[in-house]
Amino acid sequence: MRNEEPHLLNIPLDVLRRIMEFCVGVEYLKLRATCKHCQLAVPIKRLQTYSLNSPWLIVFDKHRGVITFTDPMFGDKYFIKTPQKLIGELRIYCSGYGWLLLYKLDGPGELFFYNPFTNDIRELPSGLPYLDSLYFLAPPTSPDLCTVLGLSASLPMNFYIYIWKSSSNWGALNIVLENEEGNNFWNAVVAKAPRRRFAQHILVSRDSHPLLVVLDELGEFVEVLRLNGYALKWEKLDSLGRYMIYICGTTSLCMEAKTPEMENKIYFPRLDSKHRKIVFYFLETRKYHTFNGQNVEQDLDDLFGTKYHVHPHAWIEPSWS
Repeated sequence: MRNEEPHLLNIPLDVLRRIMEFCVGVEYLKLRATCKHCQLAVPIKRLQTYSLNSPWLIVFDKHRGVITFTDPMFGDKYFIKTPQKLIGELRIYCSGYGWLLLYKLDGPGELFFYNPFTNDIRELPSGLPYLDSLYFLAPPTSPDLCTVLGLSASLPMNFYIYIWKSSSNWGALNIVLENEEGNNFWNAVVAKAPRRRFAQHILVSRDSHPLLVVLDELGEFVEVLRLNGYALKWEKLDSLGRYMIYICGTTSLCMEAKTPEMENKIYFPRLDSKHRKIVFYFLETRKYHTFNGQNVEQDLDDLFGTKYHVHPHAWIEPSWS
């Protein structure tokens, strides 16, 4: 009988450890999953010390049954197989702490937490209603309470709270936001944002302070505003300083850049048509660019001609727990 064992088994353990030191992220996970010999070479704890320069763009391709990760700086792509439980029509509600909150549209309608870096899947209670928005305040692995907030925009407006603790089951609380006349009363406004026709208004948080990104459909106009809490008005920002913003339909992130090359930029889930690299808006040049290694290249006046991911996608921060 032909021996089908991987040739990696023939490599001494210390040599294999040295090889795996050059692997990172999803590449490391794939090699580690090859055989038990690779698992012995470097334990999973090694990943906890690995730090990325930025979140990755994660894309689910239901037709090929694969998940793609794209590094926004170097454009490197990594692929893993979609877990069997998640194959089908998916909606990504939100991303945070290295986890995605997913709703499976086909079938009975199941809601999952999924960490693609550890392949961990946590189910929420079955039979939940389909909600317009969902958000979670802590990962399901948190020693504290994991709280999921859901909102139904239909009238009367329903606000759902799901709470889970590691030693208990999920509990649910449903709040109906309606006054005696049947009108929604949750209408408090802190400061009115400037409105532009056919423009998107995306709210992000920078160190617990709100920022507003305003851009039109083709990206010809981009503006970043911060809230002045004393004057109760939005003020224009000319620079993000050492911060960077990541935007897509399910994720709005603002964080401090780990390298100078990444800062003062807004990253989009779009690829340039020529090199298929992540497109970003640089507040210093007021133009769109891509990276060539760590160098900024290309000058694009708008997003015309760039490619948009139509499959479910989100920005996700790597987490190994």
